[in-house]
Amino acid sequence: MYCSRVRSIRGMPMKRFLLAWLLVSVSFACMADGAPKITDFLQRAEYERVAISPDGALLAIAHREDENTTVTVLQRSDMNVVAQIGTGSRGEIEALSWLGSDHLVIAFNRASERYHQPIFDPLIYLVDIHAKHPMTLASNFFGTVRGDDRHILVRECKDFSADHECRYSLRRLDINHLVDKGEELGEAPLGDASLMVDHSGQVRFAWAWSNTARSQIYVRGDNGQWSSLNDSDVTHLEVIPVGISADNKTAFLDRERVDGPDVIESYDFASGKRTELLSDKVSDPLATIYSMDGKEPIGAWFGPGVPQARYWTPNSDDAKWHSALVKAFPGSVVSVSSSTADGSTIVVHTYSDRDNGSWYLLDRATHKATLLFHARPWLDAARMAVMEPIEFKARDGLALHGFLTRAQGVSGPAPTVVIVHGGPYFVADDWTFDEETQLLAAHGYSVLHVNFRGSANFGLHFMQLGYRQWGLSMQDDITDATRWAIAQGVADPKRICIYGASYGGYAALMGAAREPGLYRCAIGLAGPYDLSKLYRWGDIHRSDYGMHYLNLVLGEDKAALIADSPISRASSITIPVLLAHGEQDGRVPVQYANAMRSALKKAGRPPDFVTYEWEGHGLADPANKQDFYTRMLTFLANNLGPTSENVGAGKAGSGDAKGMGGN
Repeated sequence: MYCSRVRSIRGMPMKRFLLAWLLVSVSFACMADGAPKITDFLQRAEYERVAISPDGALLAIAHREDENTTVTVLQRSDMNVVAQIGTGSRGEIEALSWLGSDHLVIAFNRASERYHQPIFDPLIYLVDIHAKHPMTLASNFFGTVRGDDRHILVRECKDFSADHECRYSLRRLDINHLVDKGEELGEAPLGDASLMVDHSGQVRFAWAWSNTARSQIYVRGDNGQWSSLNDSDVTHLEVIPVGISADNKTAFLDRERVDGPDVIESYDFASGKRTELLSDKVSDPLATIYSMDGKEPIGAWFGPGVPQARYWTPNSDDAKWHSALVKAFPGSVVSVSSSTADGSTIVVHTYSDRDNGSWYLLDRATHKATLLFHARPWLDAARMAVMEPIEFKARDGLALHGFLTRAQGVSGPAPTVVIVHGGPYFVADDWTFDEETQLLAAHGYSVLHVNFRGSANFGLHFMQLGYRQWGLSMQDDITDATRWAIAQGVADPKRICIYGASYGGYAALMGAAREPGLYRCAIGLAGPYDLSKLYRWGDIHRSDYGMHYLNLVLGEDKAALIADSPISRASSITIPVLLAHGEQDGRVPVQYANAMRSALKKAGRPPDFVTYEWEGHGLADPANKQDFYTRMLTFLANNLGPTSENVGAGKAGSGDAKGMGGN
C-alpha cells in the first residue's frame, strides 16, 4: 500500500508556480503561430482546487504533477512553499478542505493503470501540515462542521435490512481520539439515505429513492423526531434540500412542479411553513449561490442560456457582494471556493464558455481581486469560441433551447457538427467550457447543441415529454435544430455531420437513417443501436431500479423498439459512418457496435470502426482520446472538406481498427 508523506519544505520559493504563470504568455504566443493541436484541448487542467485556511495564512492548492495530483501548501505572506502532500502514482484529489488552520482533509483515489479512471484504492487523509505523515481516516468519513477544528463526522451502518439497505447514523469523533465511538448525532429513518447536517452538526434531512424511483424526504425537528416532508408516491413530485441558513432556523429546498421548472422554497424548522422564494418560467435552478463565507445558500443561477444570478434577499450584504463579483467578472459564473473564518479574504472561482476555470484571491477590505491562476494556463480565453444561446420552435410548437458555437476563421455558412448529448434524461447541454466544442470550432467547424425534449434543466414536464420518444419526437427536435441552423445561414446545408456519445451515438445513427439528405456523415461513440437489447445487454436491466427506468422511458413493445433502432434501418443509412466503442463498456457493451457494423456491412455501407481495449462507457485514456479525435477530424475533413491544415499529432486510418491506448 502506498503511504503518503508530507514533505516539509518551508521557505522553498514558489518557482514551480511562478514558472507556470510565466508560461501563460509563451503558450498564447505559440498558439498564435498556427491552429491549436488536439492535445491543447484534451490535456488535463493543471490546477484543480484551492482552499484558504481559516486564519488566512495559508493556501492549499491541488495541481497536476505529471500523472499525479499533488497538494501544495503556500504561506500567503511570501508565497513560499510550506509543505507538499503527494498522492503517489496516478493519484487523484477528489476533495480538499481545512479543519482548523493546521489540518487538511484530503479525499483521494488512484486511477487504474489500465482504465485511467479513479476507481482504485480510495483513501481519506487527515493531514497535520507540520507532521511528517498524514493520518488515514476510515472510509465512513462523512464530513466536518465549519468552525469546529477538533471533530470530524463519520457515517456508520446501524441496521442492514432484508432489502439490503443500510440505515445510517452519524457520529462526531474527536480527531485526537479516533478510536473512540464518539457522540451519535442522529439516525436516518429510511434505508440508503443521503443525510444533511446543519451548522452545529445536527442531522436535519434524510432522503432516498426506492427501486421504483419513489422519492422520500424526512426532516428532523428540534426535538430529534423525524417527520415526512415529501413522498413522491403521494405528490408525484420530488423535493431535495439544497442547504440550511447560518442560524439553523431555515432550510432551502428544490421542489419540482407538475407543469413548469423547479422552484426554490424556504422551510421554517419551527413552524414547518414552506414559502416559494425563486422560480423561472423556463429554467430549473442550475446551481446554488452561497454567502461569502460559504455557509448559507443565498440564491441560484438560472438559464436557459448564459446563467443569470438571482437572490431571494437581494439587499442582503452577501447578495450585494456576490452581485458585485458578477459585475466584476462579466460573462462568467462566479462562486466562492473557500474563505477565511471571518470572511475577510475569499477564494473566488470563475468559469465561462471560453475559460475552463480561474481562481482569484479577494480582499474584501480593499475590494481587490488578485489572479491566482487559470486551470489551463496554455489556453487563451480570448481566442476561444463563444457559445451563443439559441431558441427556436419545434415542428409542434414546443420552445427549444440550445447553443451555437461558430467556426473560427470561416465566414458565411460553415461546415457544422451537430452534437447530441447523452442521457438522454437528467442530462443537458449547458453554457460552459466544452473541450469537444472548442476543438471543433478551432478546426473550422460550427457546433450546434440542442436541449431536445427529455433533457434536464427545464422541469419535470419537459423531461417527461421525451419518455418513449427515442427516435421519434426527440429525434425530430434534433432535425428541427439542424434545419434552423441552415435557415439562419449558419450551417452549410451540404456540409453537416451529426455526432454523439451514448444516447447521442444512438441519435446520430438514427439521424443518418431518418434524414439521409440532411447529414453528410455520422459519428457514434458507445451508442445503444438496438433498443430491444437494453433489456438483455449491459447493466441497466440488472437492477429493479434499472428495469423500472427502462419500462418508464422505453416501454416494452419489442416491435416498436426494433423499429425505432438504427440497426433495423441500416439499409437507409447511405452516408459515411464512424463507430467507436470501448471493449470494457459495461453500460452499453461493445456488442452494440459490432452488431451495427455488421448491419451496415450487410447493407453495403461498411463504417469506419475502432474499438479501445481497456475503455468503458466513454474514453478516459489520453492516448485513446488523442486517437479518437484525430480520427474524427480526419473523418470530418474527408466528408465535409478540410478546414484546417492542422488536425494534431497522431495518425488516423480508415476501416476497422483497434485504438492504441491502454497497457
